[in-house]
Amino acid sequence: MLLSPTILVSKEALNSEDSYDLIESNIDSVNELLERLVEYEEMSPEALKSYYVDYYLAQVKNGGFAQFIYNIGCDGEIIELVRQGLADMQATRHAALLDKSLEIIERFSEEELDRFLDGEFFGENAERDALNEFNGEFYDLNEHEDLVDFNSRWLRGHPQLQAMSEADLEAAFEAIVEKIPDLEERVAEAQENQPRYVKVIDELCEISGQELDRITAGDPTHRHEGKDVLAWHFLTDAGHFYMVDLGDKALMFEADSHKLVAEADVSFLDPDEDD
Repeated sequence: MLLSPTILVSKEALNSEDSYDLIESNIDSVNELLERLVEYEEMSPEALKSYYVDYYLAQVKNGGFAQFIYNIGCDGEIIELVRQGLADMQATRHAALLDKSLEIIERFSEEELDRFLDGEFFGENAERDALNEFNGEFYDLNEHEDLVDFNSRWLRGHPQLQAMSEADLEAAFEAIVEKIPDLEERVAEAQENQPRYVKVIDELCEISGQELDRITAGDPTHRHEGKDVLAWHFLTDAGHFYMVDLGDKALMFEADSHKLVAEADVSFLDPDEDD
């Protein structure tokens, strides 16, 4: 059942001259609903198309097509949302390039795909290198046909777009959550299954006296002390930060200056928890 059948954005974003503001407002709404335990199948598929087209763009620009596939675990539903989104946005050349990249996966054996998804992203990695075959073509295409422009233009003209004041957006989120039939069960399950990186970020925020807004993305290409590590980016009431988990301790840095903000002892957390 659709609990949130429209694309929820702020009036400020709709009226902004910056094309990305509208996309970001939809992202914020989707993330807000996810944090309130609304499930994908209960949200507008149109909102999710925009959300994942932007995610696809960010991932490929950051670490190539291989990073996109690696970070989504080759999830067929997410891939289909991106394909449908590109088609609906009439980004036909991008859609064709995505299909060409996906054909590489079809040539993988089941063993090769599992090895890629379950293994280390860095170092010698034949599957990663194969998946990145068309990265250069993607970057060149996006220079002339920017997916931000396609995405924003499509959102702006979408019949399901619903622009509200910030106060009305908050009220809309609360009304959607009230429709969740098994909210208590979802809350209990979410607390039990919270991944390690979320717990680590919560600990860092508590130590630094900041309030977590949202976790935005994992960056497997980050370098710390000369080594490639996974850094998790997140927003707080004080700005944009990222976290590096070193096992027994975790470090919190300002995203722009890379200044160390906080250090937390996380040895009490289960090292085997999914991150």
